[in-house]
Amino acid sequence: MNAHLGIGSTVMEFAAARGHEHGVSGYAYHTVPVALFAWLRHPTDFRAAVTHTIALGGDADTVGAITGAICGARVGAAGVPTEWIDGIVDTPRSVSWLRRLAERLTDGGAPLGLAWPLILPRNLLFLVVVLGHGFRRLFPPY
Repeated sequence: MNAHLGIGSTVMEFAAARGHEHGVSGYAYHTVPVALFAWLRHPTDFRAAVTHTIALGGDADTVGAITGAICGARVGAAGVPTEWIDGIVDTPRSVSWLRRLAERLTDGGAPLGLAWPLILPRNLLFLVVVLGHGFRRLFPPY
């Protein structure tokens, strides 16, 4: 890893050198080195680190999540692109609810409650969407 950092390799070049030229698998011994390299290559640029790992393909959500967690710990909420935060829709949670929760937990307070009656309809909607997508994949052109 140090050699690749020393010569200025891109995240894609590092992944290819590790045998991941067609995407990174979800195995920890594949994802973690790539996520760490992306963070070390772009330590203060959350967007670059995450987008470069996602662009590798494969289990992109896992590699992107690990990279985002590491980079987010370094840059804080201010380093995350605002358009990414503004696009979060996760009823009954909201961005403002998440911010209040973070402040409360940072101050040592108790977790915030949720509007729990909304969770069941939300999960049922997701169930229909996921099953619908799964069944759709059973038919051509897939």
